[in-house]
Amino acid sequence: MKAIILAGGQSERFGAPKAFAEIDGKMFYEQIITVLDSMNMFNEIIISSNETLASEFKGARVIVDDSEHKNKGPLSGIYSVMKQDFESELFFVISVDTPLITAKAISQLYQFMVEHVIEDQLDITGFKEGNHPIPTIAFYSPNCLPIIARALESDDYSMRHVYQQTASDWIDVSSVDDDTEWYKNINYPQDLESIKK
Repeated sequence: MKAIILAGGQSERFGAPKAFAEIDGKMFYEQIITVLDSMNMFNEIIISSNETLASEFKGARVIVDDSEHKNKGPLSGIYSVMKQDFESELFFVISVDTPLITAKAISQLYQFMVEHVIEDQLDITGFKEGNHPIPTIAFYSPNCLPIIARALESDDYSMRHVYQQTASDWIDVSSVDDDTEWYKNINYPQDLESIKK
């Protein structure tokens, strides 16, 4: 099983590449790698990024978005990694702007997926907050690849376009016994300052 850290966004709202912002003395991407490494679940951690940032990451393999699909959001990153590593049975996808993710949350999601994947034939298993899926903290089957490819060829490359066409299931973030905001995206500098406080 491989993990994909999505770190190719423009970070316009944040004002600088979020991957290299720091929390607790570590850059966001380093923080996530530390959590993923601690779980001994993943045989490889891959960073999906763009040509501009690719050389800045240390300690992980970086795959740059396909030139034909660059600037098409998270789906482009997932597609570019899956296309190169399609023999992997499963991919865990996490956005780099979710640096508070915990091993407990990932383990619970994995357990839920294992319990339901065969019976429900799931292709995507992720978290949701209320009625809103969080497709950037989720497990993806390589069966999603052709659907992602079609979405990228269309004029709708939203992640919703993909998960609405696949067998997907979501567990609420409240089911994780953790009172931190481990699932929150950091989109603005004030978000980061609020968490630090």
